[in-house]
Amino acid sequence: MPVVDASVVVDWVAPDADPQGSPIRLRETLASAGEPILAPRLLLEEVGNALLTGCRRGRWDGPEADRAFDALRRMPVQLRDDARTLDRAWELSRRYDNHPVYDMMYVALAEQLGEVLYTANDQLRRRLVLLDFVVAP
Repeated sequence: MPVVDASVVVDWVAPDADPQGSPIRLRETLASAGEPILAPRLLLEEVGNALLTGCRRGRWDGPEADRAFDALRRMPVQLRDDARTLDRAWELSRRYDNHPVYDMMYVALAEQLGEVLYTANDQLRRRLVLLDFVVAP
């Protein structure tokens, strides 16, 4: 049951996502394996915010963002986390140069579950290079 972060899921739903990009290939691989995909609950807010940012920056228009948000809501991603996830995310953030807690929520969830975390966030992967369960899509 892999964990995915917002940097991956944005590319699953964004109107201008590269259909040949590694996040799309990962989605297809995970779908064909039939495994549940996991993320913390904040995934919806983070991806939704990225879609709104795309509108503000003129990358896509409102109706495109609406369709992408609808696709996000239909994604077969199981949302789960708890107070322990937040506490561990805080510890990781403090350990790794006060990196944002919202990024570390994904790391903490994957760590708790003993699963891989797929992230397209290069900065996060570089920062956590010693954590072998944090990988690119």
